[in-house]
Amino acid sequence: MEKPLGAGIAHMKHRLRNDVPSRTLGRLLVAALIVAATAARAGDWLSDGEASPIRVFDGKVDTRSKDENLDLREKITIRRINPQCYSDWNNDPTALPYLFYQMERRLPGYPIYVNNDGIKLVGDEIFDYPIIYFTSHYAFTFGGEEVENLQRYLAQGGSLWLDDCTGSGPFMNSVPMQVQRIAPGAETRLMLMSDPRFNDIFKMIYSLPGLPDKREDFRKPFQATLINGRPAIIFTPNDYGCDWEVSSPPTSMNPLGNPAHDSPSTRVQAWREQVYQISINWLFYTLTH
Repeated sequence: MEKPLGAGIAHMKHRLRNDVPSRTLGRLLVAALIVAATAARAGDWLSDGEASPIRVFDGKVDTRSKDENLDLREKITIRRINPQCYSDWNNDPTALPYLFYQMERRLPGYPIYVNNDGIKLVGDEIFDYPIIYFTSHYAFTFGGEEVENLQRYLAQGGSLWLDDCTGSGPFMNSVPMQVQRIAPGAETRLMLMSDPRFNDIFKMIYSLPGLPDKREDFRKPFQATLINGRPAIIFTPNDYGCDWEVSSPPTSMNPLGNPAHDSPSTRVQAWREQVYQISINWLFYTLTH
């Protein structure tokens, strides 16, 4: 018997995607988030930061109750996957926690669940999460059981994010073959701003003119693989995890924290801000499409 997508996740996706009244609710939710984000940008959030303590998500220290952690209903979350093949799936360990940290700063009060541990692709645990995330420097091959479980997970509304950790090389080269194993014959398209199917990713929360202005090799379009007409697998070749990653925590005077893989120059911090903005859009796009 197939394991259904977790009750809380299925409820959230049903509410935002499927039922007619909830489509309206979903639009209202996104509209409210846009207003909140706009207000945050309009205000001086640097000054606000000076007056409030910085709470750091490190993916380990968690003061919430066990029961609250187990109840993922209507919380925004992403879980890393730890596949059977050789990979450094847990590189950039501060990346996802600080993506959620930035989201919480910009959209205060929105329910978030943070767990940075890796989960296996074989078994039921992936069905508790709306989005699973995989990054690595190395070539990868999913096992047969992993592919079958991923197929069930994606068919039931789950989403897989693939994030190349170098912007080129073995991981990127593995993506087309592995995607076709998971979704044979599925259409994969570039997520261009000019394509009405994907335009929302540039305006869900932040209204953006395009992809972040990183170095030239890191400005490639996202790729979406469509399953039952929806973008179930999204691949970014631009190593956004390294931009979420920090070498020192944010402070009131340095709201992004120092980058882990670049000097904290004005240009680097500017594109990291753009990466956080497109990534927050990407998150809400995935949850609503």
